[in-house]
Amino acid sequence: MGKVSITPSVPIILASASSIRAEMLKNTGLVFSIKTSNVDENELKKTLINKSIKIKAKLLACAKASNVSHNNPNKYIIGADQICTINDKILSKPITMDNAIKQLSTLSGNTHKQTSAISLYYNNELIWSYAEEALLTMHKLNSDEIIKYLELDQPFNSCGSYKYESLGCHLFSKVVGQSETIQGFPIIPLLKQLRKNKLYSLINK
Repeated sequence: MGKVSITPSVPIILASASSIRAEMLKNTGLVFSIKTSNVDENELKKTLINKSIKIKAKLLACAKASNVSHNNPNKYIIGADQICTINDKILSKPITMDNAIKQLSTLSGNTHKQTSAISLYYNNELIWSYAEEALLTMHKLNSDEIIKYLELDQPFNSCGSYKYESLGCHLFSKVVGQSETIQGFPIIPLLKQLRKNKLYSLINK
């Protein structure tokens, strides 16, 4: 039997280039499309220096959703953002092997935080925003383990330099929080909000 498709009462757009977020939303059965935003995140982050991490993540998620919503009327737009921090220091996507080695060396043996936020827009108006956190304690890794992991998983576009949904789960001795939060997309709170707005029903697929 094939996977059930659930068509929402109003079209849904995911304003994210993340393949992980797209896969997570796809796995719910909901029908949606994808349009990435044109928001300059680096410039926006400069204006949010004095904000808390949760507020920063929410505002970034809102900016992405609002940007896409502006040109897509009468559709619900989902924006998302994720920030990885250790001792209040933000770890951006590593992009290169050298940066990834440095990040994992910093996280090795320590506890860090993943903060993930979601926003929902309709006709360029904020309907809902939400953020939650997860705490992760990493095993003490030696340099050979770090390099081998990076070669295997290639997590160079992942906050913190690991893919938790893949081999990255082996790096941790303790995790407090939801796996969806660690992957940057708190799916259960989102589905709850979509149901609250009567966007879908399992009875009327």
